[in-house]
Amino acid sequence: MGYRTNERPPLITKAPENQGLYPELYQRAAEKIDCNIEIIRAPKKRLLKSLREGEIDFYPGLNFTQERSQYIFYIENGLPGGDIGLSRPDFPTVEHLEQLKGYTLLKASGGPDYLEGVGGVLVNAEPEMSTNDAIELLNKNRGDFFIYNKASLEYHLKLSGNTSIKLHPNCCGGVTPLYLGFSRASKHFNDQPNPNYSNKYPISIDNTPSTLSPDSIAFKFQLALQEMVHNGETDKLYKKFYK
Repeated sequence: MGYRTNERPPLITKAPENQGLYPELYQRAAEKIDCNIEIIRAPKKRLLKSLREGEIDFYPGLNFTQERSQYIFYIENGLPGGDIGLSRPDFPTVEHLEQLKGYTLLKASGGPDYLEGVGGVLVNAEPEMSTNDAIELLNKNRGDFFIYNKASLEYHLKLSGNTSIKLHPNCCGGVTPLYLGFSRASKHFNDQPNPNYSNKYPISIDNTPSTLSPDSIAFKFQLALQEMVHNGETDKLYKKFYK
């Protein structure tokens, strides 16, 4: 498993420590199929290159893009997802991203393209950007808006008690599934034609030309994660770290 070097509490601590929800979730799933998780920490761009080349097997939480889908297979990890916005308190409430035209979005280099189809928005991209980094840049007027995982932002504010920022819960869609990105070049990946695929529609997580082969480690890993959802393990882990 590869993850960037900065912390993302409670999912994972800052490198070189590897503690948090992600390590526990994936280690438990790996043990169910007689495997073990080794965690590699590096800048995200380098990790994406390693995923493309099969040097790393998977990234624990990854947004879908058609470009990435050429070298990554997406597997639902069982955790609740969804993004919200963060700004200074005096920023207008954002209900849709088109409202950001003329403003600057903060993001990590190699992060999700939240602005696909939205024009007129400036971007300040940094190699690494934690929630603390984003808040500092917002307060220095080096950006206007930051988009991040709903649970992670709410957890950060719960711990910090920070009242100098504003949340925008309706800017970016509701609760959605989270996915890990499994390298198609990994020795643990094998696929087969997807009988449900339709070339009449764009490639998406739910419409891919191939699906996991039952004889692959990736398929067994997927089943282990599904089992953890069904037996309540994932929910217990989530509440352990977030509640």
